[in-house]
Amino acid sequence: MIRHIIILSALTSLSVAAPAGGQQAAAPASQPAPATGVANIYGTALGEGWQNWSWAKTELSVELNGSSRRPILVDPQAGWQALFLHHDPFDTTPYRGISMLLHGRSVGGQKLKIVAISDGKPINEAGHPVTLTANGWTQVVIPLEQLGAANRMIDGFWIQNATPDPLPYFYAAEIKLEQ
Repeated sequence: MIRHIIILSALTSLSVAAPAGGQQAAAPASQPAPATGVANIYGTALGEGWQNWSWAKTELSVELNGSSRRPILVDPQAGWQALFLHHDPFDTTPYRGISMLLHGRSVGGQKLKIVAISDGKPINEAGHPVTLTANGWTQVVIPLEQLGAANRMIDGFWIQNATPDPLPYFYAAEIKLEQ
């Protein structure tokens, strides 16, 4: 006998065969399905459900010399200011890490930290340190475990000035959660 189980939250059909003797087999355990749209934090615009709650001066979808990339310009005009990308709380269990492209312009040397946020507060104040290079995009890939954000509910990320001083502006693009 075959029993069909439809899991509506994942929109997946699963067939489970009953073993001989008529006892029902247990369905295999699975990870939570990724929340729709959460993984795409920022491509050329904010992803579904994401909001800009920054306290650094920011400009979204900046045009760069005819490039198809439309980054966020982040101008931390005072110490500790950050780009804060906020989302309603979501479970990070389906995700391994966060990736992004950062550009220090011709200046470079900007000292930043990437911080995961839960209940509006940093999970780990130290975050993940990043120093930008001049004249090019730097791909940053950080395991959520390093941010203290693995397998838990979070509501955003900071890309924060890691110094008490103003920094030259920089660009952030292609920010996404990795499965």
